[in-house]
Amino acid sequence: MKGNIEGHGISRLSGHVDNLETNSKRVQLTEKTNANTRSMSTDSGVSENGGRTEGLAVRQYVRSKMPRLRWTPDLHLCFVHAVERLGGQDRATPKLVLQLMDVKGLTIAHVKSHLQMYRSMKNDENGQGGT
Repeated sequence: MKGNIEGHGISRLSGHVDNLETNSKRVQLTEKTNANTRSMSTDSGVSENGGRTEGLAVRQYVRSKMPRLRWTPDLHLCFVHAVERLGGQDRATPKLVLQLMDVKGLTIAHVKSHLQMYRSMKNDENGQGGT
């Protein structure tokens, strides 16, 4: 009787081993597929030495050739006057603010960024005053 139990145990174990080997192959195949998918979607960068980057590539920051704009108090005052003439921060658009300011070298990107910051500062001031 003991021999039969051991025999069944071995056949059961061999069945489990076969299943484990099959599952192991599936897992390896899945890992290879996932690794290939990841490398295709993230391996698009090129390192400074000309070689391809591996893993999660982060796009390198490229600084603009244009010098950074310093918003002086006078320039900000001109901005505020333009915003007020257009009906306030919610009605003013960057393009119209830029046209009203008429400052050489000022771009729409400068005005967009400053208007966004101006709106957020005004909203913070209004939110804190009510509590």
